[in-house]
Amino acid sequence: MCGVAAALPRGPRHEGKPLYLLEVGLRWPPTTFLRLKLEGLAVRGFRVTVASTVPRRKAHARLRGVDLLCVPHWRERRLVEVIGATWDGVRLLAGSPARLVALLKAVRKPVPPSTDKPPWRTTAGLLRRYARLARMRPDVVHFEWETAAARHLPLMDVWDCPVVVSCRNRGVAVFPHTPGNEDWVSRLPTVLHRSAAVHCVSEAIRREAANYGLDPAKAWLIRPAVDPEFFSPAPMASVPRTELRLVSVGQLAWHKGHQYALHAVRLLLDRGVPTRFDLVGEGADRDQVMGTIDDLGLRDQVRVMGQLTPLEVRERLHAADVLVHASLSEGIPNAVLEAMACGLPVVVTDCGGTREAVTDGKEGCVIPRRDSHQMAAALFALSRDPALRRRMGEAGRARVRSSFHLDDQIGRTVTLYEHVTGRSAIA
Repeated sequence: MCGVAAALPRGPRHEGKPLYLLEVGLRWPPTTFLRLKLEGLAVRGFRVTVASTVPRRKAHARLRGVDLLCVPHWRERRLVEVIGATWDGVRLLAGSPARLVALLKAVRKPVPPSTDKPPWRTTAGLLRRYARLARMRPDVVHFEWETAAARHLPLMDVWDCPVVVSCRNRGVAVFPHTPGNEDWVSRLPTVLHRSAAVHCVSEAIRREAANYGLDPAKAWLIRPAVDPEFFSPAPMASVPRTELRLVSVGQLAWHKGHQYALHAVRLLLDRGVPTRFDLVGEGADRDQVMGTIDDLGLRDQVRVMGQLTPLEVRERLHAADVLVHASLSEGIPNAVLEAMACGLPVVVTDCGGTREAVTDGKEGCVIPRRDSHQMAAALFALSRDPALRRRMGEAGRARVRSSFHLDDQIGRTVTLYEHVTGRSAIA
């Protein structure tokens, strides 16, 4: 185990012990919105451990009050896998023979919807993946991604605690329509059925999850949130800008619709609007994005910034006039909430739960998906009306403070964990 523990007050308590949360399947360090959640829970007294496949040599990041458990990666050399499975199995046997037996039975069970047992040659690999986690004794396990829950289904037979799964967007609204994901998507109904509770980030995602058998009684609507003290408006610019500055923050992936935003920038330039566009993010489709930039002749107007730190993201938001979010599928996009908290008007597509955060004509403009012309028209109107940009930005920040505040999200999450564990947050 590799870990970090900060000296923070502990609680909620049950017979003198803090409630223990195990998060499985996160990268390390976690993405910003998850880091804020985990540190917020630690401050409220939870004991929190994140299980990640990050190698020990790269586990340098520190989160306040959050421990790190390094677990084996899913791709290891066969010899390492066999030796590691033997060692971890012996340790599990020494600590809890009953759990080793339960784990062996679990990895030999067919994984729904298949009716065939896994081949014996895969047993060592599965034991290697699961044995370290099987030793853990949390009060509640949370999978922030449906894919992680699907990969760890056998452990639900081993842990003697409730399991919570989050549905954010891609698991129920993108991956089922993307080739190559058929195996794990076939397990999604089982994941939802076996979970004690399912966290949905929007009403739209709750409806999507219902298509895969989500019991409405298990669904918990907890919308994303941001820290409005960190994501706050920039100081007033002293020199008027001569160009419209746009920013987009999101993974470079097909479902983020970056090509439609780039086409809108081309249309703006063709209408004589001087425009600069910062595209923040990284991803598998970077080459396609760069190709679109070249095809549209936008090399001088568009900068692809790559992955940035939260502080750097805030700097890009402060330097912009409008956030553009051309996504084709969303839960509720954190990037949009962060921009609204910074007092930026937003131009977003009508997908997923975006309308649950943005009212067309109030905090920004909501346009149809894949419509570069309407996006360009909205941006053109905002480029000509600084007062409108200011009013929308003020309305967006007020909306975040009233409906998407980090403290409220953490409070709802505490209530969820209390519900599934039957334990109170009152010491």
